[in-house]
Amino acid sequence: MKRFAMVAVFAMGVALLCGVMVQPAMAEVEGEVKILAGEDEKPVTDANYVPDMFEIGINGEMFFRIRAQAAGFSPAERARIVNTRLVHIISFSPFDMHAVRVEPVRGKPTIYVGDVRLITVYPSDVEATGAESMEQLANVWAAATACCLQNVVPASRVEGEQ
Repeated sequence: MKRFAMVAVFAMGVALLCGVMVQPAMAEVEGEVKILAGEDEKPVTDANYVPDMFEIGINGEMFFRIRAQAAGFSPAERARIVNTRLVHIISFSPFDMHAVRVEPVRGKPTIYVGDVRLITVYPSDVEATGAESMEQLANVWAAATACCLQNVVPASRVEGEQ
């Protein structure tokens, strides 16, 4: 019980420190965790300063960069959503490097970490990065995510080490 309480306190502290709150929404796919997934759940972003690119990373580990708007979300909103989902993954999901995968959702490659949908790659992402295809870019982002997560996920969250 103490371990759970410590993890819960840590997760709340990380969420408050990052200025985000994790709010799971109704999932379309059975067992899928969706966080800030609809246009009615857009996160608040700082309108005074809007850079062209957002680096997604934790503790010095840079996963990937978001440079384009997609599905009605600005790059700033997309970055905030992905960061919120990463906080959830690190705080609550058992991590296995092989749990990072790419699956099609509505015909677009989507990166999952376990049962959490991290991000969908759109044609605007391909155009902004100069990648060859959505699938190629999704695979690059997924590989970087798997690599970086294994460097930042607490040992207690790694499956098989408990």
